[in-house]
Amino acid sequence: MIIKDLTAKLLEKFLEEIKSQENMEKIQNELLNPLITYTYKRIYPYLVLTIIIFLLTFILALLILIILIKKILR
Repeated sequence: MIIKDLTAKLLEKFLEEIKSQENMEKIQNELLNPLITYTYKRIYPYLVLTIIIFLLTFILALLILIILIKKILR
């Protein structure tokens, strides 16, 4: 029971410290921003490739639709 109370108090103090403005800024500047930047740099080529494939598929579907409409109208 003592360990449970000690753990709860320790966790409460830890969360209070993290929520302070100074610590939030440190966490954001030193941890989150670099992590997001790194992740974006790693994912960017895959995003571009996905968009290109989607656009090419859309253009191909439009071309097929146009060809089908022309055949029906003849």
